[in-house]
Amino acid sequence: MRIETERLYLRHFDIEKDLEAYADIMGEYEVGRWLPKGEGHTLEETERFMNYMVKHWEKYNYGIWAVVDKETDCLLGHCGLNFIKDISETEVLYVFGKHARGKGYATEAAMASLKYGFEEIGLDHIIALSKPLNKASINVIEKLGLKFVKDMELFKMEVKYFSITKDEYKSINK
Repeated sequence: MRIETERLYLRHFDIEKDLEAYADIMGEYEVGRWLPKGEGHTLEETERFMNYMVKHWEKYNYGIWAVVDKETDCLLGHCGLNFIKDISETEVLYVFGKHARGKGYATEAAMASLKYGFEEIGLDHIIALSKPLNKASINVIEKLGLKFVKDMELFKMEVKYFSITKDEYKSINK
């Protein structure tokens, strides 16, 4: 299973091939500060998360992809759809390493993920979550067409909750 966009491939993670590069990304302070842990992840934590992603795909038939630059075959980060059991909803999420930020990759990959969620899986709505001070992430979420709904606490942190329905997505992406 692979999705292709203008500049990117979204593909399943290969733990053996991707672990080191992905651990470098997940270990960055600028990545970790926006995640529930609040700091970068260790190699072991990254490997546990990769195993979680594999199991998520097996259970829900959708999940989080590795995002790879088509030209260089370089791993840039992750993006995809994640079912959150605590609230029984599916979120679009993304993480990109410092070498890939500010280039529109998050918007490009997340738009492909929304399309997959609505057109291939048939989800009725998709949410996005962001820590309130993560302006870059909120900017991406708004570019995707998700609307702010509420502030809430999840995973022992305050987050902004955004949502888009299938009909709203269709009206934006005619």
